[in-house]
Amino acid sequence: MTAAPSPTANLLRSFLDLYERDPDRALFTFVDDRGVDRQRLTVADLAGQADAVARALPGWGLAPGDRALLVYPPSLDFVIAFLGCLAAGVLPVPVCPPDPLHLRHDVAAFSQIAADCGARAVLTNSAYEWARTAGNFTSLFARHRMRWPDLTWRRTDRARPVEPLRPRWRIPHHPEQVAFLQYTSGSTSAPRGVVVTHGNIQAEVEANTEALGLSPDTRGVCWVPHFHDLGLISFVLSTVIGNSHTYLMSPMSFLQRPTLWMETMHRVRATHTAAPNFAFDLVVRKSTPEQRAGWDLSALQVICSGGEPVRPQTVRRFLDAFAPTGLARSAFYPAYGLAEATLGVTMGGSAVLRLDRAALADGCVVPLAAEDTERMGAGENKDSRSTTLVGSGRVRKAGSRVRIIDPETCKPSPPGRIGEIWVDSPTKAAGYYGLGKENEALFRAEVEGDDDPRRYLRTGDLGFFHREELFVTGRRKDLMIVHGRNVYPQDVEASAAQAHPLVRPGGTAAFTLEPEPGCDTERVVVFVETRQTRLDSEQRYEVITAVRHHIRLDHGLTCHAVVLGGPGTVIKTTSGKVRRGACRQAFLSGAVHSAPATLAVHERPSACTSTTLPGQERTR
Repeated sequence: MTAAPSPTANLLRSFLDLYERDPDRALFTFVDDRGVDRQRLTVADLAGQADAVARALPGWGLAPGDRALLVYPPSLDFVIAFLGCLAAGVLPVPVCPPDPLHLRHDVAAFSQIAADCGARAVLTNSAYEWARTAGNFTSLFARHRMRWPDLTWRRTDRARPVEPLRPRWRIPHHPEQVAFLQYTSGSTSAPRGVVVTHGNIQAEVEANTEALGLSPDTRGVCWVPHFHDLGLISFVLSTVIGNSHTYLMSPMSFLQRPTLWMETMHRVRATHTAAPNFAFDLVVRKSTPEQRAGWDLSALQVICSGGEPVRPQTVRRFLDAFAPTGLARSAFYPAYGLAEATLGVTMGGSAVLRLDRAALADGCVVPLAAEDTERMGAGENKDSRSTTLVGSGRVRKAGSRVRIIDPETCKPSPPGRIGEIWVDSPTKAAGYYGLGKENEALFRAEVEGDDDPRRYLRTGDLGFFHREELFVTGRRKDLMIVHGRNVYPQDVEASAAQAHPLVRPGGTAAFTLEPEPGCDTERVVVFVETRQTRLDSEQRYEVITAVRHHIRLDHGLTCHAVVLGGPGTVIKTTSGKVRRGACRQAFLSGAVHSAPATLAVHERPSACTSTTLPGQERTR
């Protein structure tokens, strides 16, 4: 474990020390969608341009403690603006830039965040400022009867450095001083602003330095969004203090051509990278054996999987497919974290555990094999009586404690029982912005009947420890309870995904609805995206029948409804997490039924099923 961070150490002081020691060191390189190194920042470049932003902020009416929304397309301008805000004591609030293709939803979310944090201004650069004021945005706003929040927009790329540079930055004197607000992705509720302190940042980057083996020789590659905690904290902030030379890419560059990720790592001899689970499946599908044979990934020391559940079949397919690149199987590094813990909780998962599915439904952990743990990337489990989980690693931070607690009684769960994951750590955030009463319950929870003086963060995630490694089973809010039995939605979604070749990988969502009047059975609904937007009636019947059959066979569940649609039917966060609550709301409101190329098919009517809504088709 790392030593506890010094109370006077912080990111700004570390960066200025680096500026004095090694101003010419390269920190960031931005790679465009063709794989060309488009922009580069040395320590001196970043110091000068961040200082220019810090000097400009007071003239723009922003005082220490004020909140500024950072609205940037993927670029190094975001890094400059973020550090400039910290230097001036202004609290940066990174947000996802509204997408013209999803304007109504994105502007509503943007407006909600702006109001929630009381933002005083928006910081951006020329690329987005131009788009915001362009005629196409104006016409879109008029058509949808929307307007931007009444905030002043400022372009930070117009700020000019002062020479010679003598930074007079507002160095925090206490670790409890607030550094920035990190808004959650909203996978199970409305986005909330996590209050991250300078002490949280310092503890996180110091823990990552040791656990991930970071050094000035590290070469990182990251396409994860800069406004997401994984991209911002694990890559941007670690790099700012000199722990890496990091190559940043746009998430759209990756999604449009996933092989660019691997091409870049091959070219720069990358040592570290990270991505959510879906990315590993995607790059396997979108690359060819010939391409993989031409890549050398032997320099990779850590390829972290975080941000969503790690699926064992994903690990196996990825490691098998990329074995010819020289990628060491030991480099695959599952981890568990959340914004409320300034990201990391456990790291370095190495085990795969096969469990009795029926026992798991009752909250019990019952390994099925005599030697129940297998190495990462082991063979795929096809036994419907069992389920396989990938470990998320061990607690590696000094001063941290992670416990498994019964969420109803708030008492420790006995060994072999699933409970809620509670965390106390130097990286535990100060709370949610403006939610004092709720913060007491969620960030300072007490363990009942225990002498433990600690106050814990209630993560809302369920899991257990096995041989000191944490296994995460799912979100408590997403847990499906059918006939009094616990069913994890990701298991149902995995069955649906494997049911038919036309089901789009990563394009399934499962949830339950309340029982209908006169019936005590919860209704199971599954959203399924297909690879093709248009299917004929026979293809639809085949997919729906296959999905229902696999779910019934694997889980003993009958689907009340299967919603079939093209890409985008399953609602997700910007980091790729399935928003099951939003899918449920879209189903109940009827919004999903009117979407183009979407078909909602229900079971035949019975005492415990409802009739279809007008315009829906029915299948037997």
